[in-house]
Amino acid sequence: MRKENGNSRGRRRRRRRLPIRPAVLAWAAGGVAVLAAVIAILTTWVPNAGILPDPMQAQVDIMPDSHARNGTLHAAEERTVEEGDFWVVINQIPKVELGKKTCNLEYENPEANHYSARVNLYLTETGEHLGGTRRVDPGSYVKDITLNKKLETGDYPVTAQIELFQEKTPAGSMSLDIILRVLEEGDRIG
Repeated sequence: MRKENGNSRGRRRRRRRLPIRPAVLAWAAGGVAVLAAVIAILTTWVPNAGILPDPMQAQVDIMPDSHARNGTLHAAEERTVEEGDFWVVINQIPKVELGKKTCNLEYENPEANHYSARVNLYLTETGEHLGGTRRVDPGSYVKDITLNKKLETGDYPVTAQIELFQEKTPAGSMSLDIILRVLEEGDRIG
């Protein structure tokens, strides 16, 4: 009888341990999955989130912008763009409502262009990064961007830094001085 009791105790211990191990593994796997999902969301939908090491963030930042749409925002004349040139179509006075972060940048990369591009906005006075796009391919546009912070009512001199890419290789850059306008509540954008 002692052998039976000894065996059944050993079995009980094994039975008690087995459900705990899968539970711990499932919990750990769930934690890893949640972490991966958070990183994926931040790196996919929050341009220039800056949460990854610089080399990885650089690769993420030249991924296609998830908000880019095919087509055009504004009817424009057809143009021929020579190799090495770049046609910029951007709202020169983008607006945002007071207390909000959605800015109507209305950046368009015309189909005639040979380069993909991304646009980042910086306060001219401080150089602070306000927000931007990821890569926008020719024939696509991004209507709105999300700013990194809310601003007070007023006009802000901003530098729009445009970085050009051929595939994923940097191909040049340019900057434009524009005005970011923060409107009082109730004022209409566009």
